[in-house]
Amino acid sequence: MKYRLFVSDFDGTLGKAPDVIEPETVEAVKEYQKKGGIFAICTGRMFASIRPICLQYGIKGLVISYQGAMINDIETGKAVFSGGIDYELAAEAAEFLEGRQNVAVLADIDDVMHIEKPSPYTDYYQQACRVKGVCVGKLSEYIRRKKKKVLKVGGICERPLADKLTAELNGIYKDKLAINNGAPMFVEIVSRECDKKFSVEFLAKHYGVPYDSVIAVGDSTNDIELLSGPWHGVAVGDAREELKAVAKEITVPYKDRPVEYLLKKYCL
Repeated sequence: MKYRLFVSDFDGTLGKAPDVIEPETVEAVKEYQKKGGIFAICTGRMFASIRPICLQYGIKGLVISYQGAMINDIETGKAVFSGGIDYELAAEAAEFLEGRQNVAVLADIDDVMHIEKPSPYTDYYQQACRVKGVCVGKLSEYIRRKKKKVLKVGGICERPLADKLTAELNGIYKDKLAINNGAPMFVEIVSRECDKKFSVEFLAKHYGVPYDSVIAVGDSTNDIELLSGPWHGVAVGDAREELKAVAKEITVPYKDRPVEYLLKKYCL
């Protein structure tokens, strides 16, 4: 077994909406775990969204959500790490998105999705993630009232605008926040202190696995940090070009089950 720790993004890498993982991939993951391998999902999704998928397919151990802001035990739900964005900085980012037309804004606090009001965009997002949002009015004001760390701020809009907003936000907050796209229509804003790179470092230390025994795979710009560490970073064959540019290896496209392919290539 070349890699003892295998970390995979979910959407577009391990599975796809509505929460489907191909049977052959599930079988390969379980075989890897039986042989002593450590398998972990690292996703931008909420814990409330990714946990039921793990339970459905019998994936055990730790799962990373919010791109690293939460790390939980799948079976017990217990958090082994919880971080987030300082509330004032999160409110500023939400305010930036609120000032743009045709953008639905959300904020995740305490693993609960908060939205200003329902819209076709929020309806689509809730259906895709199988979670229910809570309407709280203007989010920037709500965040300031609550004074709690925010796990993620998001904006949902058409892809050209999402790309534009991601670039603009990076121009303002690049040193303070990680801003990327978990999906073409979704701007994700998370803490730079606990991003996907941090989460792999955390898992490697937690399990006592050296970096040269770690492999990580993803498909979108929110996986750039996941692939950028001193471990073997792999981009799915039909990944975003920005991700391919930082990957150490480019593997098969999603339709060819990249996680199963890599497990069989290196670990089974």
